[in-house]
Amino acid sequence: MKRTGLWGLLWLASLAANGETGQPPDPASVAAGERLYSQHCVACHGERGAGEAPIPPTIRAPGYLAAMPLDETSHAWHHSDEQLVETIMEGLRRTDRMPPRKGLLSQAEARQLVAYIKSLWSPRIIACQGPAHMRCM
Repeated sequence: MKRTGLWGLLWLASLAANGETGQPPDPASVAAGERLYSQHCVACHGERGAGEAPIPPTIRAPGYLAAMPLDETSHAWHHSDEQLVETIMEGLRRTDRMPPRKGLLSQAEARQLVAYIKSLWSPRIIACQGPAHMRCM
């Protein structure tokens, strides 16, 4: 019984943490996120999340990763809101091009960035966001 109760609490906590995943963003968060995107993200991820063109491995520097698209043409929508916030806050270990924004941005601002990114996706892609993407493929 104790074990079942613990799993239930963990499940409820995961729902709370990922409650926004698969839901359209609210307009106020999108507007705030767009301003943050223009300050912190557009230089690499491009206008409207278009990303950078890939560089062939034979000519790119070791550890260099092109900034991926954040619109629905890439796999950003395969991740939950929480995973996207974590990537913004913690950065990517495999490249210096995506440094941690913790200390520069608040959790609320990272969520606003995610809201803006989600505004670049169609309603179908939003409905398929996160773990649901496996059912939509």
